[in-house]
Amino acid sequence: MVRRLTVTIFFLYAVSVVAITVFPIRVRPADYWAGEPWWTVLRWIPGDVDAPSFVLNVIMFIPLGVLLPLLRPALDAVRRLAAHAVVASLAIELTQLTLGLTLGSRRTVDVNDLIANPAGALLGLLILRLAVPSRQHRARYGAGSSPSPIPPG
Repeated sequence: MVRRLTVTIFFLYAVSVVAITVFPIRVRPADYWAGEPWWTVLRWIPGDVDAPSFVLNVIMFIPLGVLLPLLRPALDAVRRLAAHAVVASLAIELTQLTLGLTLGSRRTVDVNDLIANPAGALLGLLILRLAVPSRQHRARYGAGSSPSPIPPG
């Protein structure tokens, strides 16, 4: 029961992230951006970002850092989770770039998102570890069985 709920929450979370980062797709005519090179959508300078945007990108990936270790206990490790968060963030950025190049949507592709998103996932892992300190209990939540009561002591 718990696992099914966790999977459902993860699915809704993933759909929400796609809705925020990809949609709406604005198709522009080929000459809409005439005179402006395609690479103007790239933001390559780390730290050159407005604070609200950075903070929102951190917040957006906190649930990933909570849910992935529950669903896959092997991801209850900083490096593994960070790697998955980087891949997810990179997939978003490449999707935005592809849509920009093919349909003219012109969403920015920002290196700062590749920093903020994994930071958010790691913050989510920290929150999970503070809420459920025992790795065994976290694994049990993800496996779908109820954690055993903590013996008095």
